[in-house]
Amino acid sequence: MIKEFALDPDAITSSYREFCYFTEKFGVSQGRVISAFPKKWRKLVCDSALREHKGKVEFSKIVERLNKFGNDIVFDTGRPSGDGSQAWIDRALMEHARNPFAAIISATAVNHPDVLLKDEIDEESPRFKAARQCAIPRTAQALIGCAEFLIRHSKTIKLVDPHFDPTKPRYQRPLELIFSLLPGSKSIVEIHRSDEVANDELIRRFQQSVSMLPSGVRMQLHIYEKAQMHNRFIITESGGLIYGVGLSDNEDGGGAPDEEVTLMETAVKNTRWNDYSKTSPVAIWP
Repeated sequence: MIKEFALDPDAITSSYREFCYFTEKFGVSQGRVISAFPKKWRKLVCDSALREHKGKVEFSKIVERLNKFGNDIVFDTGRPSGDGSQAWIDRALMEHARNPFAAIISATAVNHPDVLLKDEIDEESPRFKAARQCAIPRTAQALIGCAEFLIRHSKTIKLVDPHFDPTKPRYQRPLELIFSLLPGSKSIVEIHRSDEVANDELIRRFQQSVSMLPSGVRMQLHIYEKAQMHNRFIITESGGLIYGVGLSDNEDGGGAPDEEVTLMETAVKNTRWNDYSKTSPVAIWP
């Protein structure tokens, strides 16, 4: 559900109005992020704005707004920066060949099918268009696929579902997929669920899932009173998704065949992240 774009710094600095017009379309909650490519992308934007507006209020306004961008807008996926002596577009094309962006947005026309000219982009452009809500089949692949971008590039993943039970295949399959997407060591998967089952029994059930944990990954179990929980989420430090039915698939049948998944607005994500950061885990593995 989230597209990563390489954005030419020169494409957004001709005016403060243009800067706002483009950047307001980005953010995890919008289904689009600006790639932190190269790693000094923010500096390149400042340099471009300085060339355009040196000594003008326009420059300071662009820099001030740029400095307010969080990691939900300018997203670091760990890409290498390439050869700094080359032009930005050449570096972007080389990185795109190695690991494709959703598209490259350029200040000037380039004869390449994956390069979009900034002046030709709008919300209905097929390559730029993003979905903030999706109706999907309740398969593990589809459920977790919506959150794949966030899971791959996050250190903490909070799974919030009052009935989450890894001993049941319909929860086990999505959990296994999440584990397979984790970026590596030091990742933490937090399970937040209700106390409809005794704590000792829940700990025993989750203990059975430890064998699925990738090396270096930790899992935590957080338990709440049943009345406190209803909605289902996947939340990371950079963004979150709301699941209408829950984090269980329907591959064995007998339940709702479809699911609606919605990207969280930033303010809602921050609220829910804080809500589910107040308790201490009742168990941690390993």
